[in-house]
Amino acid sequence: MMHTTAAGTCPPLSAEHFQRQALLCQWLATLLARELDEPTLQAYLAGDAAPLLDWLAEDGLAAEARRLRQALATLSLLAQPRLELAADFATLFLGDARHCAAPYASCYLSERGGFMAEPAQRMAERLADAGVAPAEDFNEPADHLAVMLDYLAGGYRQLAETRTPAERDSALAGIGQFLRQELCSWLPAFSQRAARLAPASAFYPALAALTEAFCRHRLAEAETT
Repeated sequence: MMHTTAAGTCPPLSAEHFQRQALLCQWLATLLARELDEPTLQAYLAGDAAPLLDWLAEDGLAAEARRLRQALATLSLLAQPRLELAADFATLFLGDARHCAAPYASCYLSERGGFMAEPAQRMAERLADAGVAPAEDFNEPADHLAVMLDYLAGGYRQLAETRTPAERDSALAGIGQFLRQELCSWLPAFSQRAARLAPASAFYPALAALTEAFCRHRLAEAETT
């Protein structure tokens, strides 16, 4: 996904703020769903990710945004950036769940650390209740991080459409509960696993750290409102 709107501040807890969070959730979900294709990679190398990273920096995630920005800047130093990034994606996210940074909640929250456990069932129920389903070309369990971030984006879009303080507070409480129970409960371990691996580029470890910090930041916002 590419977005080129100029970054700028927006009032906290405004419709614009929540729309921005939805967009950032979807961007992170896109990056975690599959390897970057060549056109998207070239767009990012040309600076198309800068506005999104600026938004994150404005919102208190300057260190994490700077780390991902620096990782993007060094991709051009790789002999074959797209192929080496694809190899990194496979190493970090598609390997043995016991040793890689598997992007599934079940691998961290279930008793045996396996796939398709209670977190996947809970997430599937959430999706069914919301009347949504993962894209047909994305054949992953419901507790894949990209699916969960896309669901969170939908929550922020709904939040942006609330009309009264009571509606906003109720919707924000629901988002806070989802973040606390279903994302922030395992993303630190996910980020730590990614940091321990040694891919060709720092891109995906930086992305994992940014995603964890973003969700933690959103939880703090929901709980202090």
